[in-house]
Amino acid sequence: MGRGGEEDDVSDTAPALDEAFERMAAASFELPNGFVNHGAMACEALAMLECTGDIDSWARRFARAGGASVDPVVPAGFEWRQALGDYQRLGEWIGYFTQAIDDDGWPAVVATWVPRLMPALRTALFHGAIRTAHAVRAIDAADTPPRRGELARALGYWAARYREGQPAGPLPPAGDVRMAVVRAAADGARRYLARPDIVHLHGVTGAMAVEILAAHIAATDGAAALAQVHAEHAALYAATQPATQPHPARPPGSDLTVAAVRSLDPHQVKLVEACQRGHAATGDPAFAAAAETVTGLRA
Repeated sequence: MGRGGEEDDVSDTAPALDEAFERMAAASFELPNGFVNHGAMACEALAMLECTGDIDSWARRFARAGGASVDPVVPAGFEWRQALGDYQRLGEWIGYFTQAIDDDGWPAVVATWVPRLMPALRTALFHGAIRTAHAVRAIDAADTPPRRGELARALGYWAARYREGQPAGPLPPAGDVRMAVVRAAADGARRYLARPDIVHLHGVTGAMAVEILAAHIAATDGAAALAQVHAEHAALYAATQPATQPHPARPPGSDLTVAAVRSLDPHQVKLVEACQRGHAATGDPAFAAAAETVTGLRA
């Protein structure tokens, strides 16, 4: 589960990705139809897929997608417990995290706040956690001002939209938490294959976001995050039996990446990238089949 190659990939795209984050800083968090603006997440996934040349056009498209932008506000005497889940205070949350990252450094902020926010893993269909994971991976590769700003916005959105989800069960036994999360994502991929809709897709990308975040929090907090993934998946997939025999599929590769980029659909880009990681870690065919299914390309 090494990350050295991933870090290099994102670092190489630093100018394009930093410019995208700067552009998205003035964009809306949510669209007029109530959906989440996927621009920042999609651009970071494009960087991981080595599609640097597509980042700018995607950022421009999502920057003008509509909806109100939110400027950071430096809060005075900010009481975070009172503000948790108050979307009207999103600007204060962004200002709070901007200052915290500057004062304490992003690793300390992530190590403290991801566990605090994890009970709301499924908030906004996992997008608080997913956007935070993309931002963490980007800043882990290169600590730049645009990436600090994106991390503050991602954490701020998660905190402002905070809603506790399913109660998590007992902590699982100690072990490789990140691999256990990937296995949970593979089970989600099998259920997505059985019912390939937008909701079931997010169980996969949500779990793979936790896999990124687990590398930056304490071991006990990672175990709690894994328990939360299991709890949310149990509710999300309660009525869906997993596909026991995924259709034969090639490992997610360049053809799927091209198809996802051409679709202009951020969900395709994000799922293909997540499935590449999951397949590389486990070799589980469910990841390959899910990537083919979302793009419409079948072996």
